[in-house]
Amino acid sequence: MLLEFCGYFTFWSPIMVLEPKSRGNTSSLTYTIQNIVVKSRLDIEENLDLLLLSENLKNAQYDKDRFPGLFTRFNHPKSAIIIFRNGKLILTGLKSFSHVDLIIERLILRLNEINSISLKKGAIDTQVVNIVVTADFARIINLDSASIILNNAIYEPEVFPGLSYKISAPVKAVFLIFSTGKIVLTGIRMEKDIEPVLAKLGRLLEDQKLFRNG
Repeated sequence: MLLEFCGYFTFWSPIMVLEPKSRGNTSSLTYTIQNIVVKSRLDIEENLDLLLLSENLKNAQYDKDRFPGLFTRFNHPKSAIIIFRNGKLILTGLKSFSHVDLIIERLILRLNEINSISLKKGAIDTQVVNIVVTADFARIINLDSASIILNNAIYEPEVFPGLSYKISAPVKAVFLIFSTGKIVLTGIRMEKDIEPVLAKLGRLLEDQKLFRNG
């Protein structure tokens, strides 16, 4: 897939390589999925006994006076799950979409090992609610100018070194932009949106001459 960005973007996930039309001046944009947050729900008819689960599940923490959900963790792949009494789940810490079903299946197996719980292994609806991505343009960005030029941008260097920039198209998302060229992208919900959103930001920074030379 080719995307225009002062030349051509050739995409090899997780690396987007920028090849300007002029030779001898190339750079690359690499990105990494750092966190996938997923909502799901177990197929249960009665509320879960979270105290019972906390006493029988490995790596489980539950304090109803502080938070209504139970926390449990998996090491391979690394992830954390919050379980609520009504069966609702929040999965976080995942870095691959292929691991979502795997973690849910492992959770069900763990729960079924507890005598008083019997869950079906059938299809469970899941919904990605946030993807966190880090990227690096490998070029210095003028944040002072960006804070003036870009709409919906907030930059308070005495509080935080990054600039916050919100967009609404092609999807709603939030960028944290650092002067080093490093980027944190959050708020998107579909993997296919990562590339066009990053490409749009790159084109905007280039068009507004917010990249510094050297």
